[in-house]
Amino acid sequence: MTGSDGRYSRRQFIRGAAGAAAGTMAIGPAASLLAACGGSTPTTSSAPSGAGAALSRDPGTLVVAMDAFVTDFDPASYFLLSDIVPNFGTYDSLMRMKGSSATETKPWLAQQITTNADKSVWTFALRPGVKYSDGTPFDGNTLKAAYTRTITAQLGAGSTLSTYLTDPGKQIVVKDPGTVVMDLGTPVPRFDLLLASQYGTGIVNPNVEKQGANHGHNYLQSHSAGTGAYMVESAQPNNQIVLVRNPRYWGGWSGSHFKKIIIRQVPEDSDRRQGMESGDFDISFPSNPQDTEALRKTPGIFVGSQKVLGMEYVMLADYGPLANPLARQAINLLFPSDQFVSSVMKGTLDAPNSVLPDLMLYAAPGTYKPTLDVAKAKALLQQAGVKPGTQLTYEFYTGHRKEPGLVLQNQLQQIGLKLNLVEKAYPAFVADISTAKPVSQRPDMAWWFWWPEYNSPSDFCFPILSADATPKQNLFNGGYYVNSTVNNAINKGFTESDPAKLTAMWRQAQTVMGSQDPPWLPLGQIIDTSYLRTDVKGYVPNPVYVESYDFYALSRGSA
Repeated sequence: MTGSDGRYSRRQFIRGAAGAAAGTMAIGPAASLLAACGGSTPTTSSAPSGAGAALSRDPGTLVVAMDAFVTDFDPASYFLLSDIVPNFGTYDSLMRMKGSSATETKPWLAQQITTNADKSVWTFALRPGVKYSDGTPFDGNTLKAAYTRTITAQLGAGSTLSTYLTDPGKQIVVKDPGTVVMDLGTPVPRFDLLLASQYGTGIVNPNVEKQGANHGHNYLQSHSAGTGAYMVESAQPNNQIVLVRNPRYWGGWSGSHFKKIIIRQVPEDSDRRQGMESGDFDISFPSNPQDTEALRKTPGIFVGSQKVLGMEYVMLADYGPLANPLARQAINLLFPSDQFVSSVMKGTLDAPNSVLPDLMLYAAPGTYKPTLDVAKAKALLQQAGVKPGTQLTYEFYTGHRKEPGLVLQNQLQQIGLKLNLVEKAYPAFVADISTAKPVSQRPDMAWWFWWPEYNSPSDFCFPILSADATPKQNLFNGGYYVNSTVNNAINKGFTESDPAKLTAMWRQAQTVMGSQDPPWLPLGQIIDTSYLRTDVKGYVPNPVYVESYDFYALSRGSA
């Protein structure tokens, strides 16, 4: 389950794609950057008073600006945030996250859920009267066929369901058209959280198998085939996606809902900000921290402040000069974390309290305490055998997080060490942190970010911290971190059902990573700072659904 290459095959595709958006910023030299560390923390607030730009277009159309998207509407393969946004409107799952909760779920296409005593067998009473957009009825047989396709087609996203459903033909039983039983083979108390994931759980019309080779995957590059509120009308790569109402949607169309959704690719931060200010866009992916700070003060625009299940961090090498845990402790002690979050990131990150995000199950805030102590850091580096004049490298990809490197460069210079900042194009950068290379060709530090498929510390940690997820397996433990306590928590976390044992196990692992044997320099917890016009109503952010929008729940009101 946790040791095979297939466990996170979906994540491997990130190596060849421009992944989720992350803010960029224009900055000056390191000295001015550090001088800024010491300002006040920006206030995350509701939109300022005032109506903002007047709407000069069809009010029944919602316009969304993303930095990039991929025209892939196949639940068996889409895996990037850029795919999730349009598909959240076209596909349903059995469960969804409830409101803004990171731990509560609600039935969706499953109307009622029951389990056996140890929660190894889950029974789902399906919502009646649901149809796919082509009119095909949804029932237990189509659900089984859809999940079987996702798990067995090997298109990338089947790894979420196959965590526990390795043989869907046997493990998924259609008791009758309205009832499906899933035998997981092991107790899984929070299987509902997995089923509420946006990754690999969308239920596609199995008739797509008839739409050509590759399980109909090619057809789904320009068409959708779900039960969701909207369906794809047109898809122009690198330009825009147009969604229109699914006339057969089970939720119905009474009340106020958008008639059409237009998703536009707008790669430049400044263009997304200007589009929000002018009224051209209703929703936009966040820009850089400076733009975000400015838009917080702009009438008619709401800037989100939902902390999500994601972390930004600098991975630290468990090889070379930083191989000794004392050296990695020292790097953490050199970084002015609180000032970086407030003054450089301007409140677009929240301070780290653990290696895990605060809202994750079994997180133990307080197991990581950002502390600035240059003298102690210097002493630890000496104990670790890192000699004065040693040259280290910090790697990042174009436009993304040069700033931590500049801060570290300045701090290391104070104690006689050198840090070379290496900027690479995204594909080359990802290859460096997820492809096996000699130690001499690996960075000592590299910026990265992560969030899980669903709320599970094992799901979060496996691809970035497991001994079975290094670049040797083409995964993202780019520092080659190995710690037996952490590995034990990751592996047992998938199957342990006792909450007390899970709590103790994960607290121990977080204590190890937070102070004794750090794999990272945690930069901060990701905040969803999506921009919305204040006349767009019904938006409820969720910490599991990062920068995603329930289009059906949205409507046009007054600012």
